[in-house]
This record gives sequence, structure tokens and C-alpha cells, in this order.
Amino acid sequence: MKKTITVLVLMASLQSFSQMYKSRNRFNQFSLEAEYGLTYTRNPNQTDYNHIGLGFRYMIDEYWGIKFDYAHDKIEDNGTIGTGSIYDRGSVQAVYNIGRLFNFRELTNSTVNLLLHSGVGYSRLDIYQNKDHDHIGNFILGGTVQVYISESLALTGDVSGILNFRQQNRFDSSYTGETFTGKMLTAGIGLTYYFGRNKNTADWR
Repeated sequence: MKKTITVLVLMASLQSFSQMYKSRNRFNQFSLEAEYGLTYTRNPNQTDYNHIGLGFRYMIDEYWGIKFDYAHDKIEDNGTIGTGSIYDRGSVQAVYNIGRLFNFRELTNSTVNLLLHSGVGYSRLDIYQNKDHDHIGNFILGGTVQVYISESLALTGDVSGILNFRQQNRFDSSYTGETFTGKMLTAGIGLTYYFGRNKNTADWR
């Protein structure tokens, strides 16, 4: 009797896994992302259109995914030569397709979608007048609006807030002598490219 129950449980588990695997493979799960836009910083306040972001995303299902991204920001202190900084960030983020939760597909005829993303990572802040670099941990939280273009492309607009932990240099290249939490905001427009063998994607399926 126990053997029979064990066999039935195993068969049910295999069937469930098989259905989940087939469900996942009805749509493309991989995408590449690129964006360009502005950077806004605190300590001191700076705004520059020198933000570049790149990302690779894998969607586990229609709702949840994981993203690896890199961003490069050049921050100039009001155009003053020799001041400012260069900020490089890498992060691992969870992605949630909140557009599905609010049924954006039906409301917008599969034209507009919304993703939320958040995670942690490592940042390096290069100061123009200082050979020492800040090695910083970061936390990021943001939202991405998507506009459908084709089966392979989507136009995106992203806004993200970033906290930099244990930062010592300000973004204008001045040294504080103590650690603080740096604050940044990025906003960019870009494209998402979906690739795979299937017709549909996790975002628009």
C-alpha cells in the first residue's frame, strides 16, 4: 500500500512538473534591455543626461523574473572642469509583472504593460580629483512602463531610485571623511528585445 501511494505521489509530481515546464516554454523567457536618460543625485543636487543602462532578464513565469543589470552614470558638477564623478553599478533584481495583476492586457489591448523591479548590488564611485574609489553596496527600486512594438521589441520608460550604502565621497568629488547613504534617481527611455523560439513573450502572452 505504501509503495502504491509513493508511486502515485511521484507520478503526480512528475505530471505537475511537466505541465509547468510546458507552460513556461509556451513563451520566450529571455530578453535584453538598453536605456539612455538622466541622473539626479543628492549631496549635492546634480542633474545630468548621462545615464546608460543595460540588462538581461529571465522570466520564470508570466509574473516573476530575475534581472541582471549594469548602469553607467557620468555626473558633472555644473560643468566645472575637474569636478564630478563617474558611477558604475551592477545589481541583481527580482522583477514582478504587476501589469498582469491589474489586467493591463485587456485594458490596453495588449499595448501597455508595467513591471516593478527591486534588488541589491555593488557600485563603484570614481572621483575626478581622487585616485581612491568608493566601493559601495546599493539597493534599487523602480518601475518600467512598456509599450508593445512587435513580437520581439518593446519601448520602455523606467524610473528607479537607488540608495548607496557607506558612501564617503560626494557626487561633486568632495570628500566627507565619514560614511553616509547616497541617494540617486535615474530616468531613461529604451528598448527591450525578446529572443527565443516561441512567438509569445512572458510580458505580453
